[in-house]
Amino acid sequence: MSKIGIMGGTFDPIHFGHLNIATAAKSEYHLDKVIFLTSGNPPHKRDKQILDAKIRHIMVKRAIAGMDGFEASDYEVNRPAYSYSVNTLKHFKEVMPDDELFFIIGGDSLRDFHKWYMPEEILKLCTLLVYNRCGGRHTSDFSKPISGSTIDISSTEIRKKLENGEDVSAFVPHSVLEFIKRNNIYRKKLRMEEQLKTLLTPERYAHSLGVMETAVELAKIHGADTEKAKLAGLLHDNAKNLDNIYERAHDLEVDLDEFEMKSPPLVHAKLGAETAKIEFGITDPEILEAIKWHTIGKPDMTLLEKIIFVADLTEPGRNFPDAEPLRKLSRENLDMAVAECIRSTIEVNKKRGNPIHPNAFAILDEMNKKE
Repeated sequence: MSKIGIMGGTFDPIHFGHLNIATAAKSEYHLDKVIFLTSGNPPHKRDKQILDAKIRHIMVKRAIAGMDGFEASDYEVNRPAYSYSVNTLKHFKEVMPDDELFFIIGGDSLRDFHKWYMPEEILKLCTLLVYNRCGGRHTSDFSKPISGSTIDISSTEIRKKLENGEDVSAFVPHSVLEFIKRNNIYRKKLRMEEQLKTLLTPERYAHSLGVMETAVELAKIHGADTEKAKLAGLLHDNAKNLDNIYERAHDLEVDLDEFEMKSPPLVHAKLGAETAKIEFGITDPEILEAIKWHTIGKPDMTLLEKIIFVADLTEPGRNFPDAEPLRKLSRENLDMAVAECIRSTIEVNKKRGNPIHPNAFAILDEMNKKE
């Protein structure tokens, strides 16, 4: 039987305080390993803006890389539902039925423990290990203290320092800090349109406004959510003018296929879905997926995905020969407009000698089966 510590948190961002607590708990209670559990949708922070879970989890993995006995879990990151500790602990108990679980929490969390969802069940599943946070004290007859341990700075304070351009190298592991700087995480944000202007050329920004307007118009015609269409249209190209796109895609763990790996112009769509989370705080999966697929598309696209895909080729700034017929068609029959947009793109790429992404043919096959 192994002794397993579980340290959950939003880790927004992870810092030395978290690592020191895990190290102390591992040593004092002779834990075989400590699992850093990045929270997905913590119920106690429903009304707070927190960084996307995937990005926070990448930072956790970077922070503990090479540290013996530390492991990162994305169990809650991959759960669409709100993350309750009792459900998570039940999962780990099912996966490790013969192991003894220790749940590491802060003294402030201990004070509110009676308000947690099914606290009695939690105590049946694990032993609570409690550390002090910023001067707090552990007092409980149903938990154990991590002796002498404390966190004297919060992730909130670190975020504020980063927004103000202050040095936080004393609080955040170097690998995490470099990731934060490379990807502009936690920097002070401007109003959305002004922020977008800092990322795009004037021509690309004008195109984005055109796609936004066209997307809203198509959403009204075809019964989609106009606000989501507005945001997806405005932000669809937010990564278009970024430098070092492959390095950024690797950094953010963007899943690129072999065609995208050989064709830089295709990368910005999937990369843009990730940078939209960082630069603009977008968390709505429908908007993010519409950004992700606006260039190559995919079979079985949602209504919003089709709208952004078509709007990208039919916004007023587009002046290729088929543009006007496509605009007219997009208002009358969106599916047919998607198919015609793809056929037009295939013809252009054939003339230029460019490879054609297999998604194009898969979408046309899908459309033909519907006819």
